[in-house]
This record gives sequence, C-alpha cells and structure tokens, in this order.
Amino acid sequence: MKRESIPRREFLKKAGQGLLGVSCLSLCFPGCRRTEVPGNYDLIIRQALVFDGSGQPPFRADVGISGNYIKHIGKIGKINSRRELLAEDLCLSPGFIDVHNHTDVELLVCPTADSLIRQGVTTVIGGNCGSSRFPLTSAMLEDEDRYLSREFGLRVDWQDLAGFFRRLEEKGQGLNFATLVGQGTIRAAVVGYNNRPPSAQEMDRMKELASQALEQGAIGISTGLEYAPGSFASTGELIELMRVLRESQGVYATHMRDEEDEVLPAVDEALNIAEQAGVRLEISHLKIGFPRNWPLIDDLLEKLNQARARRVDFSADVYPYTAWSTGLSIFFPLWVREGKNEDFLNRLRSPDLEPKLREAINQAETNLGSWNKVLIASVETEKNRRLEGLDLEQAAKIKNQAQDMFLFIRDLLLEERGQVSMVCFGLSEDNLKKILQQPFTCLGSDGEVASTTGPLSRGKPHPRYYGTFPRALAEYVRKEKVLPLETMIRKMTGFPAERFNLKQRGLVKPGYLADLVLFDYEKIQDKATWSDPHHYPEGIPYVLVNGKLVVDQGQITGELPGKILRNNGRGQLV
Repeated sequence: MKRESIPRREFLKKAGQGLLGVSCLSLCFPGCRRTEVPGNYDLIIRQALVFDGSGQPPFRADVGISGNYIKHIGKIGKINSRRELLAEDLCLSPGFIDVHNHTDVELLVCPTADSLIRQGVTTVIGGNCGSSRFPLTSAMLEDEDRYLSREFGLRVDWQDLAGFFRRLEEKGQGLNFATLVGQGTIRAAVVGYNNRPPSAQEMDRMKELASQALEQGAIGISTGLEYAPGSFASTGELIELMRVLRESQGVYATHMRDEEDEVLPAVDEALNIAEQAGVRLEISHLKIGFPRNWPLIDDLLEKLNQARARRVDFSADVYPYTAWSTGLSIFFPLWVREGKNEDFLNRLRSPDLEPKLREAINQAETNLGSWNKVLIASVETEKNRRLEGLDLEQAAKIKNQAQDMFLFIRDLLLEERGQVSMVCFGLSEDNLKKILQQPFTCLGSDGEVASTTGPLSRGKPHPRYYGTFPRALAEYVRKEKVLPLETMIRKMTGFPAERFNLKQRGLVKPGYLADLVLFDYEKIQDKATWSDPHHYPEGIPYVLVNGKLVVDQGQITGELPGKILRNNGRGQLV
C-alpha cells in the first residue's frame, strides 16, 4: 500500500505540473465541465492543489464560490470577487466528515465548534454508541436538566429530536450536524435500566420512538453494546428494532458487544443484525483491545472482507491512535453497572460484593499488563482535579493507595459518583495501519467539541478531540506513508459522504456545497498530547462551511453557517 517516497516540495510541484494528477485545464474530471466562467464570485481560491475527495490524483485549479456553493473549477481569469485567496502552496480538499462523534449539547456551549473546525471538520455525526439526548421521559428530562444545569448552565426544554434540533437552530453552529438516535436511550425510556427482555408492548413502543426520531430527521440508530442498558438487548431484539430503519434507509451504527477477547463473535453479531434487518451497517471505532488479542487482526479482516464479497452493506470507522477512551467504570462487569448510577455506586460500597469486585479489577490489570497504561482524563470534583492527566499508578501514589489498586479505583469512583473518564493504551500500531488500509474504512474521532477556553477546556481529554484528522495526514500519510494522500482524503470526505448519503457534500465539484479545507501538506500537524491535549493543530489556515470562512488565516471567525442535516426519508441528509 506504500507509494514511492519523493520530497514533499517536489510532490507539490509535480502535482501542480500535472505529473502526479490530471490538470483540470486540459481534461475534464467528474464535475468539471467545459462551461463559460460565471462573472462574479464571493470567493476565488486561486491555484490550489485540489484533492477532490474521489480518491483520484490531485490537479491544480482555481475554485470559484458563490453563496453556499462551488460554482466553477478551472481557470478563472481577472474576474471580480469579494475576496481572493492565493493557494499555490496549499492543498484544497472537501471539508472533513467526522462520522463517529459524541457532540450534541456541546454545540449549545460552544456553537463555533472550536476543536472540530480547527482540524478541518465541517460535518459531524453525533448520537453514537447507543446514547443520544433524546427521547427523554419526564424523569430522564429532570435528570438531564439537573446535570446540564450544573455542568454548563443549560436548561433542558426538549424531549424529542424535533425539540433538540429547534434548540440547536436557535443557537446556530459553525459546522453541519447530523445525529443518530441511541438504542440505549430508547431502551432506558421504555424498559428502564435493568437486565430483562422487553414485553411485546414495550418492543412496539421502542420501535415507535425510533420511528419518531427517524421521521424527525435522525439518520439512523446506534448501539453501545458494552454499556448498560443497551447491552441488555438480545440479538433478536436488535434485529427487530433495526428493521424500522428500512423505510427511511437509515444506518445501523454499532459499538459492538466486545472489542477484545470476543471481538470475532461480536463482528458476526453486527453483520448478522444488518443482514437480517436488511440495513446498512457502520461498525464504530474498529479495533482489537489488549495485547493477547492483537493476533486476531487477520481473522477479523478476513471475516469483514468475506462479508464484502457476499455484498453485506457495511463500512467501519477508525481513529488514528493506539489508545481508547471511556469511563473508568468499564473495568467492572455489566452486572455491577446494571441499573441507575446510584445502583452502581451501592454495589461498589457493598462489603459482600468486594471479593467479586476485586476479582474484576485484578482481571483488568492482567488484560492491560499495568495500570500505568490508564490515564485519568477527567473528574467531577475539584478535590481530585490534580489527578487529571496522571496514570492510575501515579494517582494512587498521590492518594497513598498504591498498595491496593482496587481500593483506589473504587474510592475514586465513589468520590466522583462514577464520573471518571480515562484514556487506555491497549491497541496495536500495526493493527491500526492494517485497518486504515482497508477499502471499507473511514475516519471518526470518537471525540466531541472541546475548546482551549471556557467550560469545554476542562479535563485532559483524549487528543483525538483536537487532532484526529491532521494526525491521519501527518502521521500516516506524510511520515509513515501508509496510504497515498488522495486515498486518505477520500476516507475523510467522499467515502463517508457516500456511506451516509450526504447530499452535495464530500466532493470538490461544481454544484456541491462549499465545505472546504485548505491545508499545508508540509506543515499540517496535530499538537494535542496525552498530558496536554488542549492545543489546536497547525497547518490548516482556512476552513469553509457552506461557503463561509469559519477559520481564516488560522483563526476562528465566529461565523455560524452550519446546517442541521436531516434524513429526508429516503436516506439522504439535506
């Protein structure tokens, strides 16, 4: 999959001369028609090296933008425009599409979507891993309102997706936003938080709530099958629920039931659900956790390629890091996490359960090899703020509990009422490269909006919040040469747009919406680190959303041209 290495300046020069690609001036490419150049533009981007998102080689061209749309690609002479950007040293691509994100209410806190637009993301898909901010029962609304009021000063005045979209549109946002509806949230609203099958009436109600969300614009249903209460659903229950996607041609996006020891059966289940329900499948953050399972990668990829051969309609997303991030509570089995948060905390307090809880923590340490592979990303209280960014061994020493890691983890979770997020190093670099090279994978950060200022600057989140897309280009194209640049850009633009039916997005093409990124291939670089993540990347001076500059000369403009993208009932996001 590697291509011959050439100096980067020579690469840009040859591409501009048409030696690596096709010049738009001499030969038509998809979307480039020999038409008269329109007379006026709002913006002209001159002499950019265009990667159009299709995976084809780049070409040198001018791009004219009027209103929200790309109007012309080719030679543009001396024509009036409100502004011109000379981009002969820059690459131009479609805006990056983050297909697996957890942003939702963060857009109400930071409408400019700072950490996303600064890395070139122009469209984000939320509601992943079985969790969404809707639908809410009255009791769930009260809990949500209490939490968001405390965290961000936000009041919850919605119960369904229509209400949440209304709230977002009142505020405005700097990028395009689409969302799935969470199966775990639906199950909590109907069945509750305990491990039991739904009654026939409850099953009908879950399908009714899913259908309502789809009618209101959700693009599909997500599952988080390692998390309660969505994890309590059987395969049969999931097949029945996912069948409601067929009418709207929605997507089934799954955080599978296991990503470690039982990853192969989990893939079988995901494929089976999609095949039996007759729906499109997106496998979330494809990976294999814990060193003892890393050799399963070839079996995993063979299984997925066999599914492609029998025409299962699926794709998968991946983030370019060797650590994952979730709640510290994940180290306890599902039966400990069953029910509401208070039920979980009561089990942690129980002397009778302590032997079994200790056994779970001992097994987790065996899986990882060492607790120094787990970083504390965020806590709720000021009391423990000093622990953020430390690994568990370092934090336990500060708390004088290094001799008993079970007590340290248990006490920390109790002090923080279960709200401790972590970053865990348990993935293989070689496996990551293999997954990136697969034709069915695209990019997803598994992060959410953050900012270097304000309430979203708290904690030590996974660097993927700030660096996913520039890191993919800098580390795995420019440095490691895992993929050609045009192929990686397709994974970040045209391919996800195709998979999620983003209408008139994902390509640099006349008539398409002007979601665009200008980046310096030699300088693009993620700057977020594990211990100091709140840093924007370098080398992305301009980002446009729907024709408006949201990043201009490397600075956030404050413009809010983003759109809510809704499923139009035919699987297209408009």
